[in-house]
This record gives sequence, structure tokens and C-alpha cells, in this order.
Amino acid sequence: MPYSPRICFKSDTSFPHKGESLSLTAAHSDITKGDGRRPKCSPCQRIARDCHWIEEAGTTAAPRVSAYQSSPLTPAATHHGTEYTPTERPEYALEDPQVAKLFRHYIGTLAAWYDLNDSKRHFKDIVPVRARYNPLLLSAILAFSAANQHRTLGEDAYLEIAEFYHYDSVCRLISLTKNIDSIPLGETLAAICLLRSYEIIAQNVSSQSHLQGCYSLLASRQIHLTADLLSAGYWNYLREDITVALIEQRGLMITLSDQNAPPHPTEDADFANYITFLLGKIINRCLSVDSSALSSLEWEAMKADLDKFISSLPPSFDTIQTPSLGRQSSFRFTWTLRSWHVSTLHYYHTAMGILWLAQPATQPLKALQRIDDMECLRRKLEYHATEICALAISSASAPVWVNAFGPIAFCCGWIHDTKKRMEMAEELRKWGKLTGWPVSSIVDALLPSNMVH
Repeated sequence: MPYSPRICFKSDTSFPHKGESLSLTAAHSDITKGDGRRPKCSPCQRIARDCHWIEEAGTTAAPRVSAYQSSPLTPAATHHGTEYTPTERPEYALEDPQVAKLFRHYIGTLAAWYDLNDSKRHFKDIVPVRARYNPLLLSAILAFSAANQHRTLGEDAYLEIAEFYHYDSVCRLISLTKNIDSIPLGETLAAICLLRSYEIIAQNVSSQSHLQGCYSLLASRQIHLTADLLSAGYWNYLREDITVALIEQRGLMITLSDQNAPPHPTEDADFANYITFLLGKIINRCLSVDSSALSSLEWEAMKADLDKFISSLPPSFDTIQTPSLGRQSSFRFTWTLRSWHVSTLHYYHTAMGILWLAQPATQPLKALQRIDDMECLRRKLEYHATEICALAISSASAPVWVNAFGPIAFCCGWIHDTKKRMEMAEELRKWGKLTGWPVSSIVDALLPSNMVH
């Protein structure tokens, strides 16, 4: 039976250990805080559309059906006067060349983002198969794929397609709350991961207007977590949460505890998931706005966990130094055998950087001691940032870069060499364009404030 971790959201939503039952309570987004204000939903505001997710997300009432949500027998639905094929019957929808093209774009290009640390490739090999029978999953794939095409190709037609299928996905998520017992958890969590990526690239990194309360659709559901796809969805959701938290320098939406730690890694890719858990725990402890300062004992325990982890990595994780292999660069060319080797090392160096920032002073320092202490900290932070950047620049993998945007955003400011910062800014622009990811804020942080770009 595969490991099924417990995830707890700030609203006490939780996933159990292997063999335990799952009890989920409704996750409350800003719409339930009672201030009487409607939260913003950028796509709905932009085209003057009523946001039914906002109105329905906190209730169990049936959602109002959009005028362009047709019956399964209707060959096409309309949005802004344009016909789109609904996903109610996925096999029928895939006969539409436009739908098939977006579906194939997901399989060939985007699924790898989610299989970064997954040797079994659930999002490439399993999710498309399930989407042929699951309208929500197909709509989520089409929304994300179209949004990516809009961002990378700059064609407005793809944005309208993305908004149509995103809205369709949201309505389907709401409708699931009417029959909680029949929710396919693996497919639903996979769809939520895809929709979260949609909202990042179609709007901005901070936008989670529809998904902050998404786990409310699993309220009061008692389940045994055994599905591999569900576990793959969990690790992807956690990585997405880490990326946004690092960019915004805040805690996660998910809470993690030592009781929920994954078992000791046995397969190569397991190490990537283990450091993901450790980093998430460190982020929550050190970057949450209401966190207290670490005690010396607590800091030493966290540092010992990271030291034990890095020393336990098998030789397959050893980096390969090939100075003349890559293009001319300010960073040394250092590469690895697998994508999850890069993500593992990225997360380790990020976690170490955060810990050095959070290290408590052992005793009061004099002025000169403080200078020495600050210089020592600067060297440590720059070392970890340089390792992160060198691994990223040496990679030609879009999945690696998408996962690296968070560590780069958090750590790149520690690099003082102007030439290196400029090179990273150019690489970020390139990979932002190739992936459709909004990287302008990360780039701006690397450039001098008076530079025109």
C-alpha cells in the first residue's frame, strides 16, 4: 500500500497516515469570514460575469448553470458568441480537433511539470486516461493547457478557451458537493492541482481566488487513502504551495507536523518528496507571520534533520561538473542524472538558507562580533543561492525551472555579483516566456531599480 500523507490546512483540513481514516472539515476561504465583501475573481470581473463559485462555495446549494453549459447531447456551448465543446462526454469532446490539440499539448508538454519527482509519471500516464471518463479532469486539463498556450503564444483566442473550461471546472467542483460520497478523490485532487496552475499563469502568483476553499468539497468524507494518483496529487499540491510561499515569503496554506512525516526514503525519487516535507515544515515554522523565534534546541534539531538527510542521499544524487559543456556563464556547469535530483538539491539549499536566517544568537554580540557574524551569514546565504542558480542554469528542463522559480525568488537576492544577477534575470525571462509563468516580480528583484527593462 503506498504511503498516504496527512495534510492539514489552516482550517484544520487533514489527510491521514496509511491505514487511517480521513476526516475533512470544510476549508474556509475569505468568503466565509463574514465581512460582507465579495472577494475578487479576476476572470469573472474582466468579462463582467457573475462568479457563481464565490456565491456557492460556502454552501451546499446547487450552483446556477451558465448559459454556455450545455447538455451532453448538445454538440457545442457558446461563450462570447464562440462555440466550445462541453466536456460532459469526454470521449465525444475529444473528437473536437481544438479539444484534442489542447489535450495533446498537456500530455506532451505540461504533464511533465507534475511528474518532476514521480518516476511512475502519474500525471502523464494516468491522468489523461482518467480524463477520458472524468469531465472535471478533462476541463481542468483544457483550461490549464489553453492558458499556457495563451501565455506562450500570445493568442487571445486561447484565453477565452481557458476561461470557458476554467469556469466549467469550477461549476463541476461545486456540483461535487451535492454528492460527497461519490467524489473520485484522486481525479479531483489532480484537477485542483491543474486549476491552481491555471490561476497562477492566467492571473498571477498570488491569485488563488477559487481554490483557497477547494477542500471544502471533501467535507465530512471518511476515506482510506490508498490511491497512487491521490498521493501524486498531494505532493504536487504541496510543491505548488511551497513555490507561492517562497515567492511571497510567507507560510504555507498547509500545516505539517512530525507525526505526518513520510517514511524513510527507499526509492530514488522518495528523497525528493522527503525534502519537500522538510522544507514545508521549515517554511511554516520560520516564515509564518505569527511564528516566534526559534530556540537554540529547536534550531539544532531542524539543522540535524537536514544534515542527516543530505548525508543519506545515494550516490545517484551526486552532481557532475562539466565546465566546458554549457554556454559561457558566470556559474559553473553542474548537472544531475534526474530531474528530481535537481529539485531535491534546490529544496535542500533553500531550507538551509532559511535556517541560517532563523539561527538564534548564542550570546549577546559586540559591534565587531556582529560585523563578523553578518559577513559569515552573507557568505553562507550566497553559497546556497549560487548552488541553486548553477543547478537551474545548467538544466534545460521546463519542469525543473517551474519548480525552481520559488527557490530562486527567495534566494537570488543573496547573490551580490552583478554579472550573476543579470544572467539569472535573463534566464528567468527566457524560461518565463517558454513556460508561461509570471516571473516579472522575480526578475525585477534581481535588477537595479533604475534599469529600464
